[in-house]
Amino acid sequence: MRLLYTLGIYLYYLGIVIVALSGNSKAIKWLEGRHRWRKKLQRKKWDKPIWIHTASLGEFEQAKPLIEMIRANDHLKEKQIIVTFFSPSGYLVSKQYDLATGLYYLPLDTIQHSKSFLNIVQPCVAIFVKYDFWFNYLIELQKRKIPTLFFSCNFRKNQPYFKRASQWQKNIMRNIDFIYSLNEDSQLVLEKHNFMNVGVCGDTRYDKVAQNAERKTPIERIEKFKNGEFILIGGSTWPAEEKLLWEFNQKHPKVKIIIAPHDVSDNRIAEIQHLFNHKCTLYSECEQNKPITNNLLLIDNIGMLSNIYQYADVALVGGGFTNDLHNILEPAAMSNVILYGNNTDKYPEAEALVKYGGSFAVERYEDFEKRLEFLLNDPVSCQQMKVLCKQFVHSHLGATRLVFEKMIELLNRATN
Repeated sequence: MRLLYTLGIYLYYLGIVIVALSGNSKAIKWLEGRHRWRKKLQRKKWDKPIWIHTASLGEFEQAKPLIEMIRANDHLKEKQIIVTFFSPSGYLVSKQYDLATGLYYLPLDTIQHSKSFLNIVQPCVAIFVKYDFWFNYLIELQKRKIPTLFFSCNFRKNQPYFKRASQWQKNIMRNIDFIYSLNEDSQLVLEKHNFMNVGVCGDTRYDKVAQNAERKTPIERIEKFKNGEFILIGGSTWPAEEKLLWEFNQKHPKVKIIIAPHDVSDNRIAEIQHLFNHKCTLYSECEQNKPITNNLLLIDNIGMLSNIYQYADVALVGGGFTNDLHNILEPAAMSNVILYGNNTDKYPEAEALVKYGGSFAVERYEDFEKRLEFLLNDPVSCQQMKVLCKQFVHSHLGATRLVFEKMIELLNRATN
């Protein structure tokens, strides 16, 4: 089965090559980032580093609180930390992160690559965020008795790992030193499959977004745009959310809207401008000391969104109409009422926040408009929901400390 799995990895690689040849920029970056990866790794002298693997940007955000806790520890602050990424969207945004010793693309999960990577890096512990299970790496880690820890994993009973044909993968997962799940439902899924190496830590993103909210910094141009008025923000939007915002703007042109799309390429920015009849002011074209004169502001850069949320009252977060919901905890920590598409099966925090009273899942425009008009017309209820969102985040703090302590326990066990 391992050979079939590895063959599938090679076929996946072939698919990436084909897509890259068609001109897909993400596939091209995926390949370029892995070119001559051995030489890139060998430029540093590795000394039993802590290895943290993250699939993409969202998972890296979950890893940051742990990295910061390691750096704050007197015994570990000088320890090398290597971070790997699977996706270009994670690596390219994060490659200047200075708390890590080095950031790299994860080499393809083949038998030879996994051996070569571990021969070069020789980590003292391997930490995986969420559920990026690469089985050739896991087999090699277990052979070398390198402690392995997964955290903030969200398991569902219909995932492929739990199918009969995947028994070999499940056996490997059972040999992981410890798996911290996102919640009790995830833990129960594992326990029903006779996993003994499990616990619940929650989501380290709560710690991170609460920290971000405390460290927020003013943005003069956004402050002038808000000018004390109600702000609706579309965060990490896709066309489905942008269409909702466009329709709402047609009926409520006086409501100020900020749009921060997930993709800020020139083509996407042009598409959004066209949708709104070129009435959006681009953030890049705002003059520092001049007020923005219309009610539509389009953010055409990456990296500002989490800080912009401090100026919003309501956030429409992208991805919920395609079952790929973006981070709702960032706006919640900034006391935004949250709206998103109702395909949230993979996102327990979204369903929990609805129950908590701080968000609405919407199916179509009519639902969206109804919820927004309620919030606009009842400022008292809107303010109560904003408070609930912040309380929701603060009620889930502490995951990072649990993961850190488990990491220390595994390291101590390995050296004794």
